[in-house]
Amino acid sequence: MNKTLAFSLAGIGVFFVLLLTIAGVWIGASNTEVSLRNAIGAKQQANTATFDNMYKQIDQVAQVTDEQKNALKEIFIEHARARTGEGSDRAVMKWITESVPNIDTSAYKNLQNVIVGARNSFTGDQVALLDLKREHDNVITKFPSSLFVGGRGKIDVQIVTSERTGKAFSTGKDENTKVFQR
Repeated sequence: MNKTLAFSLAGIGVFFVLLLTIAGVWIGASNTEVSLRNAIGAKQQANTATFDNMYKQIDQVAQVTDEQKNALKEIFIEHARARTGEGSDRAVMKWITESVPNIDTSAYKNLQNVIVGARNSFTGDQVALLDLKREHDNVITKFPSSLFVGGRGKIDVQIVTSERTGKAFSTGKDENTKVFQR
């Protein structure tokens, strides 16, 4: 075999290896971008379901506490009526010797736990969605994958926040949080 033919075959071989390498990088970048795009869409839907479930849990647990509150209110009203003696001269004495019914606050504590747990879970899901968006943005903007998938565009994600948070970030200021308003 002559040297010219050997160099030609080697050149063709290098060309095909280079072509296969570029095709592999293109396929890898494309598959990564598509996987991230699909994961972001699925996570956005999962966040919607988590948010819906969070409020359903809070509403349902709060209904139990509302029922308990109303039942407790009736107990106290009846208790107060009984203390007055309704015609008895010993009403004041009854009031002094009676004890107030014990109040079971476990339902309210349970409601607080449901709220805190659900909000923390939802916040974690929102952060995970932002992490997926960051990964996707990196794939479409970093070299060399940006050469192959850079034109596909960024994905907008929906992050749920409060008006207070929006105001704080638009103004750069947040007011002191007051637990109890007076």
